[in-house]
Amino acid sequence: MPKAKPRLSMLQFVLWLSLIVADAGVADEVADFYSDRTVTLLVGSGVGGTTDISGRLIARYLGRHIPGSPSIIVQNMPGGGSVTMANHVYRAALRDGTVLGYALPGIVTAQLMEPDRARYDGREFGWIGSALKYTGVVSVLTSAPATTIERARQSRLYIGTTGRGSPAHQFPAMAKALLGLEFEMITGYESSSEVVLAMQRGEVHGQSSSLQFWAMSNPTWLSEGRISHLLYVGPPSSLAAPNVPYLRDLVTTEHDRRLVDFIEISSNLGWPLFAPPGVPLARIEALRTAFADLAGDPAFRDAVRNTLATDVNPSVGEELDGFVDRALETPSKTVTDVKAILGIGR
Repeated sequence: MPKAKPRLSMLQFVLWLSLIVADAGVADEVADFYSDRTVTLLVGSGVGGTTDISGRLIARYLGRHIPGSPSIIVQNMPGGGSVTMANHVYRAALRDGTVLGYALPGIVTAQLMEPDRARYDGREFGWIGSALKYTGVVSVLTSAPATTIERARQSRLYIGTTGRGSPAHQFPAMAKALLGLEFEMITGYESSSEVVLAMQRGEVHGQSSSLQFWAMSNPTWLSEGRISHLLYVGPPSSLAAPNVPYLRDLVTTEHDRRLVDFIEISSNLGWPLFAPPGVPLARIEALRTAFADLAGDPAFRDAVRNTLATDVNPSVGEELDGFVDRALETPSKTVTDVKAILGIGR
């Protein structure tokens, strides 16, 4: 005879039903809160770069996945490789889930290297998700004095960057030190797009930015061969041109590989979306669930592919929490060595 299916006792049934009711109550509370509200997404860069454009794509699609379907508006808050924005979110933003930060990939390493400037603790942010990883390239105009690593050891190249907290500065500065390259770092630009204009004006020869940025913003420069990629760092990407060397493959000691690994913290973090400390946990969980749904949304994935010429490669919620915790446990000796190379704290 077939076995009888186990039946719930009355106590088990009541407990099960109470959990369902509690979950529904939490969902209703979150939906009630966000209904008819506007969420402000603070983008820690100027207008026009990968950070700004990807942040605006997230803002366009995320609201439909948040309970209550709030409107989302974008405000740019550039400065210091997104450190200015992160400081504001940590110290001054509303802690109710209506203000979120969206940063360049370097905000975690900035906390380690410049705690006097990066006045936040990344462990206390409510990490929501990252849709993209950062594959960085150092690229120069083909009219530059050097268009290969070998030539860049003998010819000076002027490289435009935003701030020292940005991977766009850290990557070429580290490559300069480890490979003996003749890079002159020119800081102070608000975005990769501003550096493109500086390249056109002849102020600089090139910049470090993401492969996605070039495919998105200047595809004709790629198709017409107007820029050359000297090297890359971070996760391999289908956008990479053939034969572009990988920085980690060019260094020869374990010490130098650890330094490259530190720089790649930002690459693997990608562009993170996060909430201030103290936002109610139910809203953080709802935002994380919404972000996970966003990452699987065909319309969003198509928009990323069509706009940024790359695929969504997400990290969500607790995965980001764990990554940030591990990054912030980097040995102090490694951080000290990186700071010395980048000239931070002198």
